[in-house]
Amino acid sequence: MKKKNSSFVNTKNLTKERGFTIVEIIIAIVVVVSVFGTILSFFSLDIKNSARNRTRLQAILLAQEAMEAVRNFRDNTIWSENGLGILIAGTNYHPVVASSGWSIVSGNEITGIFTRNIVFYNTSRGVNDDIESVYNPANNDPDTKKVMVMVSWDDQYGPASESLTSYITNWRN
Repeated sequence: MKKKNSSFVNTKNLTKERGFTIVEIIIAIVVVVSVFGTILSFFSLDIKNSARNRTRLQAILLAQEAMEAVRNFRDNTIWSENGLGILIAGTNYHPVVASSGWSIVSGNEITGIFTRNIVFYNTSRGVNDDIESVYNPANNDPDTKKVMVMVSWDDQYGPASESLTSYITNWRN
């Protein structure tokens, strides 16, 4: 009886196994690349959102600074002589640093990518001395101004803006 050679390999079965293994490897690579691609797209989106939020925060800080400048201007001027009482309602203004604090000058301010302006509105008070939601000239309150600070910019998503609104009174009156 003849012994079988144990080193003999059936090449027909081996070819099938190698081919099947290569297909499995290719599928695994495709799955891994897809997963990493998805993860990278989430990171990319997160980076874009972080940049937009950072820009939005800068705009909010510029708006807060302008509102504080208005309060400082009010405190360092005489309301009806050189202060908020003489500013024209509905006109764009912006803050500038002056020797005695802040000053308010007409026009818009461009700071980097941001445009900042302050608009003052006349206010009126109703029967209970409450500020009326719609200005009524018959009930004008000369010692209160509505202040709106607007900061706008353009980013990759288009125009964007942040605003703050407050009422400022002539507290010395």
